[in-house]
Amino acid sequence: MQLEIMLFFQRIGNPVLSFIANLLSAFGEENLMILILITIYWCFDKKKGFSIFSSLMLSLACMQTLKAIIKAPRPFQVHPELITADRIETATGYSFPSGHSTGAASFYSSIALLYRKRWIKAFAILLVILVPLSRLYLGVHWPLDVLCGTIIGLGISLFLTAPLLNLFDDKRKIRMIYLPLGVLMLIAALLLAILLHLEMIDEVAFSDLMKLLAVFSTASIGAAVELTTTDFVPAKKGKEKILCFLIGAVLIALVQASGALIPENIYYLWAFIRYTFIGALATLLVPRLLLKLNLVKERRYYTDMFRDVI
Repeated sequence: MQLEIMLFFQRIGNPVLSFIANLLSAFGEENLMILILITIYWCFDKKKGFSIFSSLMLSLACMQTLKAIIKAPRPFQVHPELITADRIETATGYSFPSGHSTGAASFYSSIALLYRKRWIKAFAILLVILVPLSRLYLGVHWPLDVLCGTIIGLGISLFLTAPLLNLFDDKRKIRMIYLPLGVLMLIAALLLAILLHLEMIDEVAFSDLMKLLAVFSTASIGAAVELTTTDFVPAKKGKEKILCFLIGAVLIALVQASGALIPENIYYLWAFIRYTFIGALATLLVPRLLLKLNLVKERRYYTDMFRDVI
């Protein structure tokens, strides 16, 4: 049955649909989702950004763990004579479950839940449906991959959105949860980076998981620190919002691009450093820079306990 569905998408392939599928697939990739997330977090609504970030983090962590355990091959690997895949450069890791479907379901369903405007809800819901379909059309996932990925992302987002909004208002709980969680993820990412560097574990299974843990570890630590100290208030004016986005996005893009300059023999160690730095930039370093530039304001929550920590 799965193969028949894949062959159907192969038969209807044409240049126009291929262009649309590639465009839709990009909405489930890390770079675009990071850009949207930091825009929300820095420029509009930290509470909503925190909720989206947290549900996305858990969804992708579950997805990557399942990939590493199940190690399912992709359709074009199982049937190379029948299935021609496109956008293969985004088909990293194993097949089950689909990372694009998981991320899109979690990310855009959170946006649909958190924003009242009908066009935002409609567009977000469409992406939850169309991103998984684009992965089938492109030949990089089985139907079961995208179905389970979508269920994981939707389930976690629907279950956690309300509790995460409430958690945001309790800075003590954020510190108690996100600091140790971030440290544990950081240790796990470092161990995976070392083992990958030494070629002691499966690259396909653990490379993406290491990067995911690295970026979310420092993003979690950074959020716990920033929210319980300065707790910046996003910019109010349009010009300030644009400057905040441009400054932060350029810094993150430069760090991301630095991966192309590093020799392959230290790829995984540098990837660990690069992704941890991106996480720290997103939730701590860029907000501190924006405060220094007077583009955002701050609310101070310095508690005696947190002074002891820093």
